[in-house]
Amino acid sequence: MSIRLKVDALCASYGKVQILHDVSFTLTAGKVTGLIGPNGAGKTTLIDAVTGFTRITAGQVLLDGTALNGMGPDERFRRGLTRTFQSLELFEDLSVAENLAVAGSEPAWMLELGALVDRLPETLSHDERLAVGLGRALAAGGQVLLVDEPAAGLDSAARSVLIGRLRRFAERGYAILLVDHDIKLIFEACDDVVVLNRGRVVAYGPPAEVRDRPEVREVYLGGAPVMPARPPALARRDNVLAVQNVTVGYRRLPVVHDVSLDVHAGEVVALLGPNGAGKTTLIRTVAGLLTPFSGAVTALCENSRRANPARLARRGLAVVPEGGTPLRGLTAREILRLAVGRRSGDRIEATLASFPALRPLLDRTGGELSGGERQQLALASAVARRPRLLLVDEFSSGLATDLASSLLAVLRQLADEHGTGVLLIEQHVSLALAAADRAYILDRGRIVFTGTAAALAADPALLDASYFGIGS
Repeated sequence: MSIRLKVDALCASYGKVQILHDVSFTLTAGKVTGLIGPNGAGKTTLIDAVTGFTRITAGQVLLDGTALNGMGPDERFRRGLTRTFQSLELFEDLSVAENLAVAGSEPAWMLELGALVDRLPETLSHDERLAVGLGRALAAGGQVLLVDEPAAGLDSAARSVLIGRLRRFAERGYAILLVDHDIKLIFEACDDVVVLNRGRVVAYGPPAEVRDRPEVREVYLGGAPVMPARPPALARRDNVLAVQNVTVGYRRLPVVHDVSLDVHAGEVVALLGPNGAGKTTLIRTVAGLLTPFSGAVTALCENSRRANPARLARRGLAVVPEGGTPLRGLTAREILRLAVGRRSGDRIEATLASFPALRPLLDRTGGELSGGERQQLALASAVARRPRLLLVDEFSSGLATDLASSLLAVLRQLADEHGTGVLLIEQHVSLALAAADRAYILDRGRIVFTGTAAALAADPALLDASYFGIGS
């Protein structure tokens, strides 16, 4: 088998921030290579750098031995390097046949799209749009295909169809890079797997070998949880959140299926699961940004079918979004003042005592802060409000482990001393379990574990099954 694409010591940056560090791997004709990594690992940056959408600062990308550095996306496409996009972008005012014709001539064997050729994309199902996107990439006539997040929103049957398609493409000589949050799908579909973390390759090889590497488990789960001794739980307090049999998603496509969970005042509940499991979708639903297809959400006595995010905030809901504070034009001081309102002086000082790293940054705008600093500021502004219900999405992203651990202790204190109920989405499983009272695991949109954090920490096989498919 011949090497079609070689990525050699690739580095890429956004401004002064280096995202990719000496990334190397190859794509071989007839093989499917998977690319996985936690949120923020650099996967999309890597695809963009390979296809010419992000500038390469060092290293090389070679297609059939020819260096592509300096070539734009259009030239790389003409040379046979094709890709799909996460958002399944199609020309909505063109028929399926016309979408394919834009890229080139349609291979007769392509994807059995004959029944769809006269339809417009808006009439297609999610799986059909995915098939057209793959078909358009193949119609260009290239032999190297980069597939970005194709399994998002697919059920088990559709995932099996996707795997079959990719394997058939490989059998016809295509070299394929498959990027997806669904780790189990990657291990099932691929011949080799590249694991990326913080812009560096931490493992590369056959799926069975990669899955068993301790550094891969460390990337996704952290080390073995150190469970602190806690006093016996008090009598259970009132619910601040009740999610009952909720199914919800986007564009009529369910992402979360029949999920039920609750959070009580004064407890920290960890919502765990692999990337793409539906955790952020559930947070958005609780916050009133999405309406369930079925089921009910009651947050602070507000039903989600008539929930208003501003009214929820007034009742005591605070959200720490993934990526940190979105208020890029205000200074850190202004953001904290906005959070606490009239109680600014003492409340801000008390908050800064828990977030000392923010004190020298008070006069910088959110846009001038690093990702980790924005994350701290978002958490600090939420804590300063003393909310009744706090939703935290991917808290440790961009933070060193020691810092994340110390700030999770702040959340624990908020629950213990002020009775705040905390729903914590966290990719660093060991940190989340150490801070939590109870835990849920969400896998492909469904709850597969409900119990105490201590029980989950004592049974790592449950985590292995959900994250890596081991024993499932």
